[in-house]
Amino acid sequence: MTLTVFEGKEKHELKFKKGDTILTALQNGGIQSISAPCGGKGSCKKCSVNVISKEFSGTCLACTTEAKEGMTVELIPEERHSFADSSDADVYEPTPGQSGYAVVCDIGTTVVVCQLLDLTDGRLLGRISGSNNQRIFGGDVLSRLKSAEEGHADEIHAQIVAQVDHYVEELCTEAGIRLDEIAMMSVTGNTIMMHFFAGINPAQLGTAPFQPVTLFGEMKDGKDIGLEYAGKVYLCPAVAGFMGSDVVCGLLSSGMAKAEGNTLMLDVGTNTEIVLGNREHMFACSVDGGATFRASLLEHGMTAREGAIAGVKHVDGGLDLKVLGSVAPEGICGSGFIDVLGIMFDEEILDEMGHIVDPEETESDLAKYIGEEEDRAVFYLTEDKKIFISQVDISKFQMAKAAVSAGIDVLCEEAGTDVASLDGLLLGGAFGAFVHRKNAALLGVIPDELLEKSEKLGNTALAGAISAAVSEQARKDLEALTARVQVVDMPTHPSFNDAFTDGMMFE
Repeated sequence: MTLTVFEGKEKHELKFKKGDTILTALQNGGIQSISAPCGGKGSCKKCSVNVISKEFSGTCLACTTEAKEGMTVELIPEERHSFADSSDADVYEPTPGQSGYAVVCDIGTTVVVCQLLDLTDGRLLGRISGSNNQRIFGGDVLSRLKSAEEGHADEIHAQIVAQVDHYVEELCTEAGIRLDEIAMMSVTGNTIMMHFFAGINPAQLGTAPFQPVTLFGEMKDGKDIGLEYAGKVYLCPAVAGFMGSDVVCGLLSSGMAKAEGNTLMLDVGTNTEIVLGNREHMFACSVDGGATFRASLLEHGMTAREGAIAGVKHVDGGLDLKVLGSVAPEGICGSGFIDVLGIMFDEEILDEMGHIVDPEETESDLAKYIGEEEDRAVFYLTEDKKIFISQVDISKFQMAKAAVSAGIDVLCEEAGTDVASLDGLLLGGAFGAFVHRKNAALLGVIPDELLEKSEKLGNTALAGAISAAVSEQARKDLEALTARVQVVDMPTHPSFNDAFTDGMMFE
């Protein structure tokens, strides 16, 4: 049986089996222009497609609608550009005597960034970034692990390799160079994304004892990975299954690996990695970033790309929205979400338990934004009421911020210190680049005691991978760094549950 799919102007004829959903057919057919953040469970409601068939015509969810013979499905390709590809972190000087070009890839769960560099001087020649094409198999690592367990590991690998190949081809075309002039590629990402990229099934990371097949830190040939590029590929080293090379690259580029005093680093994203320590020893953990930083799980959430509300201010009795790209708002990303919640809490629209109050219970001039949608309390962001924050979104946020807060508390305990005694806070990731730190501290996402000691560094993982591409010494330093990081398992730590419960409250 065959399904006709229009992906923008491109037409596909996809084979499917009786009983397959539209989403299953799209996944098996290698389609890229659709997101399924919940992994096809029907809960996120973000895999909407336009359908024409004998039985039905209109919009439906791809994951809950059965594919039918003769059905036509129309997809709308996502805007590729992302705002998550810059950093203020440190980069190594290139090794003397090199020639040619290098490609650097940061394979994030949500966003993929590729940059083209001149190996002689490290000069940036081009950059491309956009949503990870694997999103059709779920918006988080656990959803993709489940898809791998169900037999989709090869398809997930093919998606990311095709995306990197496409990005490299475009970078070469724009710079006017040939593919064989690229002498080096370096790749970073969390451990699961790195497994998928390398063509290694990471399914065993989904069950205890959560051991990865490899921790990388090795040079491979592009052809062995499945890339069109046939040269050297350096896979940056990881520490553990949920403490990936993106964190190690961040430690290198942030300067934390050379710090004498204790510093806290938050690499905020789909998963939030937390590291506390100094140049001698570091304690690290990974916690679920949830809807705080994985905005795709919010009802109107999206990544930090054009159309995303990235900042919100309370001005003259209304809301002043900062929209990336200065276009009409399409949704809200993590930093904008934090701003909204900060305003709601400051205006007593949000109580200490995280509940949206009734309009008559607050004297705020923003009470007019409080409403109800499908028996849920909501806070509208736009006059047409098409974009809003729901009570369900806020509950997800509380779970995520409690996990981050508890992680920080436990690492302080392990290091024999407290938050007030730390020398600084380093914020990495797209969320760290855009978030208004005052609101993040007000809500308990970052420690209030470190607000004045905090520094935004942007994409520290990318900066570390740049160093790995241009510098032999950087590659040696990355590999040496992994031995200095001690991973603390949060779910089994005796102090985690109490700290998590305390972190749920707004104070």
